[in-house]
Amino acid sequence: MHGEIVKENGFSMLDSDSEQPSNGPRQEGLDSGPPPEWVGGLPQVEDPASPASPPRKERSGLLEALVLVGVALALALTLKTYVAEAYEIKGRSMEATFYSGQRVVVLKAFYHIQRGDIIVFASTEDPSKDLIKRVVGLPGETLVVSGGSVYVNGRKLNESYVKPDPRDYRDLRREERIPPSHYYVLGDNRTDSHDSRFFESIPEENIRGKVVMRWWPFGEFRTF
Repeated sequence: MHGEIVKENGFSMLDSDSEQPSNGPRQEGLDSGPPPEWVGGLPQVEDPASPASPPRKERSGLLEALVLVGVALALALTLKTYVAEAYEIKGRSMEATFYSGQRVVVLKAFYHIQRGDIIVFASTEDPSKDLIKRVVGLPGETLVVSGGSVYVNGRKLNESYVKPDPRDYRDLRREERIPPSHYYVLGDNRTDSHDSRFFESIPEENIRGKVVMRWWPFGEFRTF
């Protein structure tokens, strides 16, 4: 690991060309110095720790990298599960705000739902399916959808985000007193959206999160 100090335990090496003391006259043909395999009175051996040090450091670095990758994956899974998640839009019900193939980020915690927010929720008809719609009615309100307009407690909503369509809405009149902890949701493309007009308001526990960003395509990046 970084910062680890590895101590080498090999023997100190003396210069083999150093002059050695003699206790008597040198004899011809005899070398008064130590055998070539001895230096300083000790056998020359390789330090067994020295060759192993580089692999040990490499293994430490690899272990550190694996730990960092594991931590990063854990954080990513935690963020996806509890904080935010990316979704891809499928279908036409939210045109012209979103088109099929665009991608958004959904905040799954630390949000507050208000009228006009776009949310992702589990369908009350098929919980395995996630839908994306806009909140138009809040808990306790009386909501009427008639003639292509939405009325909340008798007042018409100004909905500039709705996709214009010349078709008549008069046969789609709906009225509901929204229960506590429920929200009334509609698609921006009213003539091509399956929403609360058909399955009524949705319970709060079905909500996956609030759309906070369109990040793809990059050229159409937008926050909500």
